[in-house]
Amino acid sequence: MTETITESATEEHAVDAGRERVRRWLTGDFGKVLLVVLAWNVALIAVAWLFGPSTPASEGIPKTGIGSTLSLLSHTYRWDAGNYGEIAEHAYTGSYVPLRAFYPIFPIFVWLVKTVSFGTLGLLTAGFLVNLIATWLAGVALLKIARFFLRTPRSQWLVVGAFLTAPAAFFLHSFYSEAVFCALGFWAYLFALKRQWLWMGLCLIPLTASRITAAVFVGLCFLEFWRSAGWKPRGLLSWNILWFPAAYLGLGAHMLYMKLETGSAMASFTALKGVSTWSYHQFNPNIVETTLTELKVTFSALVGDRPMDAWTLMSHVLPTLGLILLVVASVYIFVALKADGLPLALFGIASFVMLTINSNVVSVHRYLLPCLVMYLALVLLAERRPNLRVVAYATLYLNSLICGAIFLRFVAGHWAG
Repeated sequence: MTETITESATEEHAVDAGRERVRRWLTGDFGKVLLVVLAWNVALIAVAWLFGPSTPASEGIPKTGIGSTLSLLSHTYRWDAGNYGEIAEHAYTGSYVPLRAFYPIFPIFVWLVKTVSFGTLGLLTAGFLVNLIATWLAGVALLKIARFFLRTPRSQWLVVGAFLTAPAAFFLHSFYSEAVFCALGFWAYLFALKRQWLWMGLCLIPLTASRITAAVFVGLCFLEFWRSAGWKPRGLLSWNILWFPAAYLGLGAHMLYMKLETGSAMASFTALKGVSTWSYHQFNPNIVETTLTELKVTFSALVGDRPMDAWTLMSHVLPTLGLILLVVASVYIFVALKADGLPLALFGIASFVMLTINSNVVSVHRYLLPCLVMYLALVLLAERRPNLRVVAYATLYLNSLICGAIFLRFVAGHWAG
């Protein structure tokens, strides 16, 4: 009888402990961010469903296939999404050479979700789940990163708000690689801040196989590694430094696959040569020339000397304004945080260089999405200067309006970056 009572008490205690763990999870960072990200995705679906059909369809919508058929998630499949979908379905076996310019990590995750579901999930649903989880994880990492630099919980959550209201934030919801890239990059940096080098390295390896700009996150984590040693050269004499060259195993594996599949390990880097629609991509290390050209175009459009047509707005003005804000944010982070902010400041400057080295700034407002220094700088300014807090809230509001407007263009198949 006593044993039965003891077993019953033990089982009841285990149930209570389980409920407590669930409660802590739901009320903790992971649970709260998940609710925010779910609500954010539902809002985007509602906007696309309510307002998308009223806008005439354009060239960004596939003429045949899943993206051209109206469904709950068809609005996520526009422009380059078709390339990622092709890779998820057929890898790089097709004859369309420009496909090789797109990196494989996001399509691999989509393929894995479809495979695990035994084909019960379609391509768009699998992609949506991948991006939902990736955006959730990116938001959690960003919240935890914010705690290293900001004092109040309100400010820390405001950084997540700045991320989800960025002008190009809807790409986290779309069938693109942005969400996965942000998740891997943010967690790599978080692990670096926590001095957990093994986990940092394991995030960096797939990151380098998701986009070439992963190099700036490798640099950010390296600078944080050096900062942890007090910026002393002898601090680099550690086995953990090997994680930084090892990070490029992801890119190396992709290049090896391209060698076996196409005969050229450099296929991803040369895929756009000879493609007229992408002829504006020309490697040019003279970023000063590119920057001045874009500043002139932007200024001319803003003062009315040049027509502010859709291409000028989306491919010149918005990206250039974003780059200006990136530089300002990088400088402010260094001024405000001194040595502690140096890795983030240099990360911002390195991002500026990488995003202007191809003779143009087309789609740069999308590539700025992972630049967390911009979110941190905005909120840090508001926290340290309470009288400017209204500026931060106004910025988030304005960004959300811009995001909504660009999102509707994207849904309708118009160029959005």
